[in-house]
Amino acid sequence: MLLVLLTAAAYFYYNWQYFSMVRGVRLMPRMRVGLVVASFFLNYLFFYMCSVLEFPLVLNWFLFAFLLFLETLICDRGEKRPALFSTLMGIIYGLAVNISCRSMAAIVMNQPLASFNNQINEAGNLKGIPVLLGFALAGVLLQLMCRASIQHRFRLILDYPQHQFFLLEIMAGLFFYLFLNLMLYSTQRNDIFLKIWSIKSCLFSMIGFYIAMRYTWRICELDAYQEKNRRIAQQLEAQQQEEMQLRQRVILDAMTGFYNRQYAEKTIAALARQHADFTLCFLDLDGLKSVNDRFGHDAGDRYILTATRIIQNACRSGVDLLFRYGGDEFLVVFMGLSCAASQERAEDINRRLHAIQSEEAFVYPLSLSYGIVHSTAYSDWRDLIHAADQKMYAQKQQKQMARHCEE
Repeated sequence: MLLVLLTAAAYFYYNWQYFSMVRGVRLMPRMRVGLVVASFFLNYLFFYMCSVLEFPLVLNWFLFAFLLFLETLICDRGEKRPALFSTLMGIIYGLAVNISCRSMAAIVMNQPLASFNNQINEAGNLKGIPVLLGFALAGVLLQLMCRASIQHRFRLILDYPQHQFFLLEIMAGLFFYLFLNLMLYSTQRNDIFLKIWSIKSCLFSMIGFYIAMRYTWRICELDAYQEKNRRIAQQLEAQQQEEMQLRQRVILDAMTGFYNRQYAEKTIAALARQHADFTLCFLDLDGLKSVNDRFGHDAGDRYILTATRIIQNACRSGVDLLFRYGGDEFLVVFMGLSCAASQERAEDINRRLHAIQSEEAFVYPLSLSYGIVHSTAYSDWRDLIHAADQKMYAQKQQKQMARHCEE
């Protein structure tokens, strides 16, 4: 009776450590004590009935594995893949240690392995002590599996099903390999080599599982690093895009998409310091204030955007620089062009504005005045902009005088 109680205590220890391992791997908030206690009574009753009915060890452990899987499935709330992983691990260590203890007891007592089978009604059956030691030692191994570092590795493996399937295949193979060893307990031969081979097979299974688990963990860890690197790269790319957008907001005019006044002055100053060859064209829309007053600011915005499109089409993409200098003022830096060539482009802009005025039925005239200065005319960038502005203003004055004369 004492042996039965001690074996029950050893199995309770094994059972508790097994579900502690399951809880840690699955990051469950608390131990489901009721389930653990119920599974202990159910499983121990199952082992007792198998012994009373003298089931073969192969059938005994196969049915126990199925029962443990169902209990783990309940604990894992229906997650089959993690439940199968935990069940196979618990069975491999439990069965390997149990077989090893029976075989070592057979060596120490110089008894055949058949004396340690499930036939408890036969005279001379000695399985009690090795079963007690087997569950106790298996519980110790499972307690080691509850260490945070090891459970972190298990969780990482569960995060990568494609690699875990490989490990499950290895575990299933080790599981059936251990089952083959249970057939040795039907032989009456007192053969030391069979006993040593049985112990060797159990060590092979446990070491094999450790190696397969460690290899799978390493592969999963590499995948985790790759995913982390991809996330970091994506974050850096998003950050760079955000920084680029912020820079664009700082230097771009929100309405036209041209560079703004601050960036215009900074750029022209830099070009002047470098003694770059360019002409500066100062453009000013004619009559924008009158359009805003008579037709509203929506009409004025349409005027600005139409002129913006025409100016952009008349300039060389990636070569010339375009700036919105004020409400109706624009600067264009024509790189490498003479004043005559730049003037022709400004006239072309006016012709296009006049043409689109007719095509799109604008109720007000579209035109602009301009002033052009070559970069060599002044050494200071402020003088350069001021001179272009004065030339533009002079042209605007001439247009106004011409309209007054016509009236």
